[in-house]
Amino acid sequence: MATLHLTDPKDAQGELAELYAAITQSFGGVPEGLQLFGVSPKLLQIQMQTLGYFGQHPRLSANFLAMLRYILSEDGNCQFCIGFNKSLLLNAGLSAEAIAKAREHPLEGPLEKRENHLLDYVLRAVRNPHSVKNEEIAALRALDWSDQDIFDAVAHGAQHTAIDIIFETFRVAPMPAA
Repeated sequence: MATLHLTDPKDAQGELAELYAAITQSFGGVPEGLQLFGVSPKLLQIQMQTLGYFGQHPRLSANFLAMLRYILSEDGNCQFCIGFNKSLLLNAGLSAEAIAKAREHPLEGPLEKRENHLLDYVLRAVRNPHSVKNEEIAALRALDWSDQDIFDAVAHGAQHTAIDIIFETFRVAPMPAA
C-alpha cells in the first residue's frame, strides 16, 4: 500500500475525476501507480500524455518498450512495473525464457535484431550514460533508426527509471499475480 494518501477513483472530484475517467476508459480501472500520480493532477496529466505518445509511437514497438521497461524495472526492483511489463510481454506471446535471456543478453533477445541493438544501447545509456560511444549512433542509424527514435527510446528508459524510483519510494503495491 502506498505511503501517501491516494484518492480512490470513486472519491475523485474535478480535474482528477476527469483524468481517472479517461484512465478507466483506457485501462479498465485506475492502477495504484496512476493513483499515486493523482496526488499531483498536473503530473498525472503529463504522465497520461507521455503514455499516449509512446503507446502510439510509429517506430518503437509495444514489445520493445515493454521489454525496456521490464529490464529497467528488474534493475530497480520495482515489483509493480516488473509484474505489469512482464505480463504485457507474456500476453504478446514471448516466453518467460526469452524474456529472461533478453535481460541477461539484450542483443540476443526475442525482438527484431534492430530492436535488440537499440535495446542494448538504451539500457547501457540509462545505466551509465558515459558507457555509450558516439560511434554507436551511426550503427543505430544504419539499422534504420532515426535520431528521434534513438532519443525517444533513451528518454522513455530514463523516464521509466524515474517512475520506478517514485513507485518504490512511495511503496506502490506490486501487480497481483495473474
